[in-house]
Amino acid sequence: MLSRFSTSFLVAIALFCAMSLSACAKPKNLDTMTDEEVDAWLKSDASDDKIPLTVSTTNIRVEYANTPEKRQLGLMFRRELCEDCGMLFKFDSPRIGSIWMKNTFVALDLAYIDVQGEIVDIKQLQPRELIPVKSSSQVLYALEMNKGWFSKQDIRVGDKVALLP
Repeated sequence: MLSRFSTSFLVAIALFCAMSLSACAKPKNLDTMTDEEVDAWLKSDASDDKIPLTVSTTNIRVEYANTPEKRQLGLMFRRELCEDCGMLFKFDSPRIGSIWMKNTFVALDLAYIDVQGEIVDIKQLQPRELIPVKSSSQVLYALEMNKGWFSKQDIRVGDKVALLP
């Protein structure tokens, strides 16, 4: 039998956990949110957690989609990206990569990267395109950057990406 103190303590812990979870909960349906709600959510979820990468000879810092929620959200709902901004995705295991642009308003370039860090594909992604863009071979990573970024940096298929997590 629990004492009054133990019961009160357990109730307090349960309430704290419930409040913490609700404050951090992600919306269930991003499609039904207004632009203002999306902007507020993105700002509240924004983090300065960027990782360094060396792509060929170019050093950058990009967002790292290191949770299932971040991978699902990706760069959706963004209206713009800074010139050297991007996002790195790591798949659970090597596979044929497949990415679409649902709710993504910025044109992007996508580099698929294999387990050795070699770029195997560079593809152009059009805003809001629902047809998945697949890699030509098995990859472990995908790096999304602003449209034209790879060509401006003279980065090509076969170049290496270093410092991958």
